[in-house]
Amino acid sequence: MEKLNKIIGALEDLKVKDLKVYDFNQTSPFYDYFVIATTNERQANAAINHIKKALLAEDVKHIEGKGGTWVLIDCGDVIVHLFQEEDRKYYGFDQRLIGVKRIK
Repeated sequence: MEKLNKIIGALEDLKVKDLKVYDFNQTSPFYDYFVIATTNERQANAAINHIKKALLAEDVKHIEGKGGTWVLIDCGDVIVHLFQEEDRKYYGFDQRLIGVKRIK
C-alpha cells in the first residue's frame, strides 16, 4: 500500500485529471491495483520521472508507450495507465471496470 500511496502522490503533484484507483487485490493473481489518469504528453513524461523518483529502482519493472497517447507503467503489483483524453474515451477502461472496487 505504501507503493500505491507514493504513486498516487506523484500523480496528484502533477495535477493529472480524473485519477482513479481500482482494487484487484482479491481478484487478480498478477497485480493488486490499477491506477488510471488522464494526462497530456508532457504530464505523462513527468509522471514517469516522478514515479521513478518516488519508488525504488526495482519497483518500476517496465514502461510501455513513452511519448505516446497511452503510457503503461508496470510497478509489479501496481499498474499505472496514463491516457490522453481521446484514448481514455476510446478504450473505455472506466466502463470496463464497473463492478471492480474503486478506492479513489
